[in-house]
Amino acid sequence: MLASLSIKNFALIEDLEVSFASGLCMLTGETGSGKSILLNALSLILGQRADLSTIRSGATKCIVEAVFDISRKNLSSLFEALDLDEESETVVRRELSASGKSRAFVNDTPVTLDALKTLGAALVDIHTQRQTIQLTDSTFYLSLLDHYSGGIELVSEYKTAYTKWQQVSKELDRLLTQQQQANQALDYHQFLLQELEQVKLYSSIIRELEEEAKILRNATGLRSTLAEVRTLSTQEQLGVQDQLLALKQLLAKISSLGDAYQSLQERISSLGIEFSDIVQEAELLAENIADDPSRLQQLEDELSILHHLCQKHQVLDANGLIEKRETLRKQCGDVVSMEQQIDLLKDTQTKAVQKLKQLGDKLRNQRQACCNSLAHDLVGRTKALGMEHVQFSVKLIPLDTPGSLGTEEVDLWFSANKGIDFAPLSKVASGGELSRIMLVIKSILSEKIKLPTLVLDEIDTGVSGEMANAMGKRMHEMSRNMQVISITHLPQIAALADAHYKVYKQVVGETTQTFLRPLSEEERINELAEMLGGKNKKESALRHARELRNV
Repeated sequence: MLASLSIKNFALIEDLEVSFASGLCMLTGETGSGKSILLNALSLILGQRADLSTIRSGATKCIVEAVFDISRKNLSSLFEALDLDEESETVVRRELSASGKSRAFVNDTPVTLDALKTLGAALVDIHTQRQTIQLTDSTFYLSLLDHYSGGIELVSEYKTAYTKWQQVSKELDRLLTQQQQANQALDYHQFLLQELEQVKLYSSIIRELEEEAKILRNATGLRSTLAEVRTLSTQEQLGVQDQLLALKQLLAKISSLGDAYQSLQERISSLGIEFSDIVQEAELLAENIADDPSRLQQLEDELSILHHLCQKHQVLDANGLIEKRETLRKQCGDVVSMEQQIDLLKDTQTKAVQKLKQLGDKLRNQRQACCNSLAHDLVGRTKALGMEHVQFSVKLIPLDTPGSLGTEEVDLWFSANKGIDFAPLSKVASGGELSRIMLVIKSILSEKIKLPTLVLDEIDTGVSGEMANAMGKRMHEMSRNMQVISITHLPQIAALADAHYKVYKQVVGETTQTFLRPLSEEERINELAEMLGGKNKKESALRHARELRNV
């Protein structure tokens, strides 16, 4: 239950602290006194997004802190999942700064907004006037029916199966689209790959072929040049070899006269050996040079193909062609691999569909089994609120394809008067009827979900007289098992509270502030009288107020 609430610098609230009782707590006050401000502040604690405009004018920080007594509620698994320390009195704090920062803490441990929402959903259910529109939403009826049947775990299992089916189907669609695109390009890629695989490819092939072709193109000139090299080298007396030999003999005569001369003689000797090798290699090269037009044409053809392929694939050399060939091999191989992946995914999708259908059938049967029971329960509880001839019918409407919550929608049909045909609740119920029906639904949900605290914001809107008394009694019954905090303008309902709190505005200095305080018994009588007859309370209003309080 909500044990206490502290609010600092939030909208019209400068500094407010209030403790709440267990059972049925009523908040009353004039329109515009700040009741919605209190709800908005409490919503911050439950993980609602912050609006910096709510920080009180002139303040740098807003702080909202709530203490929850959870000693009678087993939330150990939730605290463990959120990695939080569990305390019997759990303190939740939210801080907003004017600079735009927002921080949240649970038992002084920082938490994310998502974690705060998860915890808040297990602590408090706030029903606002706007939420009555949920009575037009099939999703709300599904939630009601599933909680009523105790099938929430099955719904969770179905959701998991649905998510897997969606993921597999999405991946399969992606691969099928990719396969279609790949198949469109496969023939062309295979043609390109065949072109590259028909030629010999290694990194230096173009350079080697070009060198060989150069030699064959210049065979005659090469032979002539090498022959002249041999002639100049070996010509008697005038040849380079003879000249080097003569130099060697001359230096040999003086080599014994010192190291420098010895070095000259050795260098000339080495030069002679090296030159002799050069001449021999030139002769060998000359012998291997031959005119071979057919080989030259073969080289020209091969080079033409390779250069054409380089230009076609926009690469610089054979390495680029090799890389392109490997890419094409992978692309063509991927199509085959993709076929295998698609086959596996189709099998997985088939199994996912079967699992989803199995769970969907089970969920539908579970829901169908509870439709009449829920309708009967709604009738019994609503009749107690003065709708003597009310009838309900819970209808399952099959979906064409499985949805995220099952294979059907749920609609609630309703007849308020004897002899009147059923019609969808959202189309025929009046405002007052919707309020009473929503209270009945909340009473059912509160029993199934077992929330420690339920906050009702003017759920009695559109109700008066004996119907108000009946709604108040229903709230009082609900408060035996949980804390119910209700905002009301109806004195008949406020009179039934275990604790009564007044919300009011007051000018303090130069500013207006909102306050909230618990009322004593005498103050409750005065507040009820004012709700009955206005600020100028008459004795009849006071007497009526005492009658409402049975004092």
